[in-house]
Amino acid sequence: MRVPAARFPFVETAKHVNDTQRDEYRLHNPPVISRPFIMANTKMFAAVAAVSAVLIGSLFASLSTESQDAFAKPVDVARPAAQKVLRVGSLTAYPPFEYLDTESGRYEGFDMDLIREVGKRMDREIEIVSMGLDALVPALLAKSVDVAVSALTITPERAAKVDFTKPYYDAGLTIMTTKANAPKITGPESLENQCLCAEIGSAGAVYMKRIPGATIRTFNSAAEAFMELSQGGCFAMVNDRPVNEYFLAQKSSKGMGLTEMPYVLSEDQYGFAVNKQNGELLAQLNSTLDAMKADGSFDKIYRKWFGN
Repeated sequence: MRVPAARFPFVETAKHVNDTQRDEYRLHNPPVISRPFIMANTKMFAAVAAVSAVLIGSLFASLSTESQDAFAKPVDVARPAAQKVLRVGSLTAYPPFEYLDTESGRYEGFDMDLIREVGKRMDREIEIVSMGLDALVPALLAKSVDVAVSALTITPERAAKVDFTKPYYDAGLTIMTTKANAPKITGPESLENQCLCAEIGSAGAVYMKRIPGATIRTFNSAAEAFMELSQGGCFAMVNDRPVNEYFLAQKSSKGMGLTEMPYVLSEDQYGFAVNKQNGELLAQLNSTLDAMKADGSFDKIYRKWFGN
């Protein structure tokens, strides 16, 4: 699905003259500014500058030595408060795990409820940073986020770069295709030498890269890939089973002619990811998730989004 280029309505137009005529007029009729006007404005600017200098000088003179030092050497006075914030990177277009509720303007989903409860127990304010799935690991490495919570499959490739918590969700990969193409698919081998849709950076995309002869078309979100699939832009798509099933349960998908094939291609698990240098946070996340599972709050959140 293509996003149309932005339109810029603030364009100067004139009905009585075209661009060439306007440029010719300006070339041969340059604006004339009188010398008295220039002198008057020069004096005015000088006066304003002089008054500004006096005001700034008075301001600094009234500051204590401690305050002037603060201007000379920046002090991170917000540091204690900033340490309370847990910056959470997430692809917020992946229901039922994370998505933007357009009515409330709030990020919702299983992962969002989970990390908010974790934050509450850790006495940390949760700040959701929306980004693409393929940007999550780089963001952790750059320390621009503290934790990635985004139905993130634990894979050897990712585990070589970041650390994962204990798995909190058992998932799996299944095949999505159109109802017209479904009879042509008898198993994973039916995807060989086909054009396939994928969400960029997803476990499904990694799986499809190993299919012999397959051509992979990547999209920024699963929703975009589903749309392209429904329009015949590709033969099929390998994606996370819970996302596929949630999507098919929505009213908006009913007219798209998509279906899920009854083959589980891999048993995957999701985990929260952190920078390998942040072992303390990893331990806190693990202990908090364990406590939530022990007291039943984890199951309560799970039932809210996936039933029994």
